[in-house]
Amino acid sequence: MLSFNAVHTLTTCLVEADADAERLGWGQSPTMLLVHDWPLNPVLSRRMRKMRSLEFPLHPEDLLSDPAGLPALLHRLADSLRHPATPTPYQTTLQTMVARVRATAPDVRLLAWAACYDDIHTREGQPQQVRRVDAVDTDGRLYQLTRETGEDHPFVLVNDTPDPNDIPATHPGLVALLAATSGYTSTGDAGNAR
Repeated sequence: MLSFNAVHTLTTCLVEADADAERLGWGQSPTMLLVHDWPLNPVLSRRMRKMRSLEFPLHPEDLLSDPAGLPALLHRLADSLRHPATPTPYQTTLQTMVARVRATAPDVRLLAWAACYDDIHTREGQPQQVRRVDAVDTDGRLYQLTRETGEDHPFVLVNDTPDPNDIPATHPGLVALLAATSGYTSTGDAGNAR
């Protein structure tokens, strides 16, 4: 179970990913984030942990190959990780990322998967471009960040028990990615992230 500090740090990590996307501008390819942490000093304390996210953009053509878009791509990515018979570029990328993380931090722990993408939001009957960052952590907590065009900061919602009737379309795919990658990293008690 993630501590309050870990949830707060994870939320901050997602806000920083949104700020990075804001600097790049609108119209970028969706970006996946693999959020993980590791002990700052495993000898002195396993509870003090450092958190970061590894980001990689999705290829725009992958989204065009399925009318269901990003949600379908997330499921395809999770399926390819669960069934590695035919390696995909994304599977190879994930395995390389985790190998590099483990080389420097053997007690790495997967915390969440997130997707950062542009979307359309209807406000007062008018469509408006928004950027979303949706994430699901290992406790099943849902994080939703929404930044409207021209806004300085995103609206942030962290939901400990998401209502299945009110979840973003990316949620099932992010949950599937968590399940598919749980074997790639070690697990343990959540401790405190810094």
